Amino acid sequence: MITEATPFLKFQGNCAKAIALYQRALGATVCDSRGWDPAMFGGQLPPGMEDGVMYARLRIGDVPLEMSDMPPGVSAEPGSNLCINLHITDPDELDGCFAALAEGGQPLLAPEDMFWGARYAQVIDAFGIGWTLHCMLT
Repeated sequence: MITEATPFLKFQGNCAKAIALYQRALGATVCDSRGWDPAMFGGQLPPGMEDGVMYARLRIGDVPLEMSDMPPGVSAEPGSNLCINLHITDPDELDGCFAALAEGGQPLLAPEDMFWGARYAQVIDAFGIGWTLHCMLT
């Protein structure tokens, strides 16, 4: 079952500044915020990522908003820095959603189990809309 479809914003190293702006300007509340884990990069963060945001979840009124800095080598160009993050309760359903969205589109990251305990995938659909799919496994 899909439990939520959330706007997901991608930043080029300035996500923490964006969070501060949204708190000040929009009254956003930070529900969750995590820095990059050195384990993702062989035990040592690349230079400049020490203060980066791997994942943050804010709430603006009743609306959730998720965001992160992009890892090295991945750009977040204007116009491609927003996608929809689907929260799904069943890993098999995630795989099915991914396969359907990838038809005629562009798979970016095939579904795989991630170190943070979730199954995760990324795809751009046939209409150019970016999707991330997320299913907690524990």
